[in-house]
Amino acid sequence: MSGSNAFKGIALVWALAVGSACAGVKKTTTPLTSATRPSTCAAAIAVYNRRGDVPYDYYELAWIEATGNSVWTTDNQLQTQIRNGAAKVGANAVIVNPVVQSKSTVKILGEAVGANSATAKASALAIYMPGDAARVRQACGT
Repeated sequence: MSGSNAFKGIALVWALAVGSACAGVKKTTTPLTSATRPSTCAAAIAVYNRRGDVPYDYYELAWIEATGNSVWTTDNQLQTQIRNGAAKVGANAVIVNPVVQSKSTVKILGEAVGANSATAKASALAIYMPGDAARVRQACGT
């Protein structure tokens, strides 16, 4: 009987640890200019992998970072938060950096028990390209 109670106790601790590890994605936006732009929509945010890929001249608006638990957070969730943050500052594109994830099994196991040691991080530069304004109006319906 005491073995059954011990198993229930371990199961409860495990459930609490897993529940606390599912905290979600945190986003930080750092403005790079004091100028403000009207918000756009996430659907209008073009994504570029390098500065050289951007087809128009642009203004740098903000640096956006998203972090989440690499056990529970997908790359898509991080990218969605980045796009939402870029739209909020009036951007129409982002220049993204690759998602960086902790790969160590020890860190992932530590995260699973609530040690907050396995993280996935994504960052991007939110930009505004005046030459791409027509596409944004069409995508956002404004």
